[in-house]
Amino acid sequence: MEKEKRMLLLVNPYAGKKQAQNSLCDIVDQLNKAGWRVEVRITQSRGDACEQARKAEGKFDRVTAVGGDGTLNELITGVAGWNTRPDVGYIPMGTTNDFAASLGFPKDPKAAAKVAAEGEPFVCDIGRFEDRYFAYIAAFGMFTDVAYLTDQQAKNIFGRLAYLFQGALELGSTQGTRMKVVTEEGIIEGDFIFGAVTNSHSIGGFKGLLTGEIYLDDGWLELLLIRRPKNAAELSELVSSLLSQQFTQKSGVYYAKVKSVTFCADQPVSWTLDGEDGGAHEQVTVECMPAAISFAVREKEPAAAPNVVVVTQTE
Repeated sequence: MEKEKRMLLLVNPYAGKKQAQNSLCDIVDQLNKAGWRVEVRITQSRGDACEQARKAEGKFDRVTAVGGDGTLNELITGVAGWNTRPDVGYIPMGTTNDFAASLGFPKDPKAAAKVAAEGEPFVCDIGRFEDRYFAYIAAFGMFTDVAYLTDQQAKNIFGRLAYLFQGALELGSTQGTRMKVVTEEGIIEGDFIFGAVTNSHSIGGFKGLLTGEIYLDDGWLELLLIRRPKNAAELSELVSSLLSQQFTQKSGVYYAKVKSVTFCADQPVSWTLDGEDGGAHEQVTVECMPAAISFAVREKEPAAAPNVVVVTQTE
């Protein structure tokens, strides 16, 4: 007799204009039809999904998040300490869903549930941020606190447009962060309005912000730094580069592939991890954790991101 497959379904009921709770019956029905015995737990507060995932080792064959990038981040943080490689599903219900786009998860809840139930295993890297973890991005600077500043109703109605609008407002007012960034290749110093370590094909819903072929299972993370424009002409050049996704020498962009990177600042800098508050730190080290999570995906080898030409600028 075939062993019964058990799945823990962690549901954020408020994600995506409450789409998660409205689609829950269809999701569970799809999982049941695929042979899964599903235990549903509705998250009660911030951090609850992380705690539930942490306790699930050995009790479930797969842990699946139903929610946005923040819910997935909690799941990843919860399972990262398992002694065995976690088997994870994801049914995206958030506003931006960067990581879902990178792995090719369907937007339709029933279709995404089918992937979570029957998908091919894809062993994926994740990032470690000191003693915390992230699925696809750790970032500071502009755009990173938009999730906290933008009105929730605006996010639900206008989606990525709300993020872009708020980010554009920040772009004209930010002073930048003076920082020393240490990688395997050397030291980069400057005033940065944005910095990110990613394992994704898009940031904030924008595809093509990173150069070269980006694979989510190659043991590398991507480092992107954007310097503060010093005058109106440099600001105009930067905005033009962001919109066209074609970076030039004048755009003030630094890019590198890294296994580990350390950020040093003169004062605490606020970070976000997959859209969740990462705290404020004067110094922080980010590392790649290769082949840490097995995701159920539609395609066993998700396509790499397209090539984008970036000419980095040194100080």
